[in-house]
Amino acid sequence: MEQKGIQEIRDDIEAQMKFLGKPLFTSIAAPDPDWYLNACLDVDWDVYAEGYKKGGDILVQYVIDNDWDQDFLVYPIVFLYRQYLELRLKELIHVSSRLLDQNIDIPRDHNLVLLWSKVSPNIEQVWPDSQTKRHLAAIKDRLEELCSIDPRSYAFRYPEDTKGAPTLAGMEHINLRRLKDVVQAISNVLDGSSLGMGEYLNAKHEMMAEYQAEMAQYGEYY
Repeated sequence: MEQKGIQEIRDDIEAQMKFLGKPLFTSIAAPDPDWYLNACLDVDWDVYAEGYKKGGDILVQYVIDNDWDQDFLVYPIVFLYRQYLELRLKELIHVSSRLLDQNIDIPRDHNLVLLWSKVSPNIEQVWPDSQTKRHLAAIKDRLEELCSIDPRSYAFRYPEDTKGAPTLAGMEHINLRRLKDVVQAISNVLDGSSLGMGEYLNAKHEMMAEYQAEMAQYGEYY
C-alpha cells in the first residue's frame, strides 16, 4: 500500500477542520444522504442497557473479523459490557419492584454485587425453580469476579486510580471472545427476566383495568 506524503496528510487533516465550526449535537434533514444517521433518543433503561451491550458486541466482532486492535479496544469493550450489566440490573430493580408491589429503590451506586443483592431475590420470587437458582448463583460468581477487578467502574476507564496506583495491577490478558460469550450467557438470563417480568406486569395492569371497569359497571346498578 502506497504511503501518504506529509503534504497529503496535512491536506486530509485540513479538510476535516471545516467540521470544527459545526455543533456536536444536531440532526440533518432529508434529502441529505446522511439524514438516516439521525439517532432517535429514548430515555428508557432498557434502550440504554441494550445500546451498551450492542456496542461491546460490535467491537469484539470487529477484533474477531480483523484480528487487530484488541490491545486498544479491550478497555472500551469491558467498560461497555460493565455498563450494560449495571443498567440492566437497575432496570430489573425497577420492573421487578413494580411487579411485586415493592418500593422502587435503585441504588445510586456502581457496585454490581450490591445491585445483584436487590435483583436476585425478586427473580427467584417470580421463578422459584431449581434451574433459575443455579443460573442466579453462577451470575453472582461472575459479578463478584468483575467487581473484584473493577469495583466502581473506573478500572477500564483510567490506567490509574485517584491515588496514582495502577487500576489493573496483576492482569495481563483478557480473551475478548470468551468475555463476549460469558456476558451473553448472563444477558440471556437478565434480559429474559426483564422481558418476562414486563409481560407479567402488562398482564397485571390489564387485569386491574378489567377489574376496575367491572366494579364501575357493577356500581351503576346500586
